[in-house]
Amino acid sequence: MKLNPIRQSLIAALSISVIGAAAPAVAYDKGDTIVRGGIASVVPGGSYSSVAGGKFNLRADSDIQAGASISYMMTDSMSVNLLAATPFEHDIEASALGGSSIGSTKHLPPTVTVSWFPLAGQDFGFKPYIGAGVNYTTFWDEKLNSTGKNVTPAKDLSLDDSVGLAAQIGVDVPLGENWSVGAAAYYADIDSDLELTLANGDTLDAGTVEIDPMIYRLHVGYSF
Repeated sequence: MKLNPIRQSLIAALSISVIGAAAPAVAYDKGDTIVRGGIASVVPGGSYSSVAGGKFNLRADSDIQAGASISYMMTDSMSVNLLAATPFEHDIEASALGGSSIGSTKHLPPTVTVSWFPLAGQDFGFKPYIGAGVNYTTFWDEKLNSTGKNVTPAKDLSLDDSVGLAAQIGVDVPLGENWSVGAAAYYADIDSDLELTLANGDTLDAGTVEIDPMIYRLHVGYSF
């Protein structure tokens, strides 16, 4: 049976927490830097966005890439974090075509958050954290495929960059003095204005695509 990303992340987080029951209780301290790296899955919201005056309903599909972050402990219980990844690529799906792709885009969603470790200073073998911040998403290499060019009056498309709020939740389990394993989930408010380039060269503002993805990550961490 194929598990969806949410169920996979919950299972991973529970498994990591079980490992943490037997892990050494090592604290993060003010001034520590934590580097985390692993795999990240971007899963856009499942609903379609109505564009071009309701003529098309579009959404983006999911993608998995390498994901990393760097955190700096401002205090023993608070950190500032930067999330990064290798470029994600998504097909743009149309509901009128049964979810078939009409084009694609690439993007990067760097995200800055401030996190709180509620169990800081306590003798536990795992370190949960929650946080909030800002996401900036830049799009490039947007294009219509042959299907998209056949069903729309356009020859090309573009997506504006997006700035929105972000939230995160995660857990680290120390494996020793410096190493850890963990899982994290992020929500990012990503809304992008869609512009179509018509065959005669004119452009058409087609509306806003609400992507609003969840980002799931499994990682290995190193603190110093």
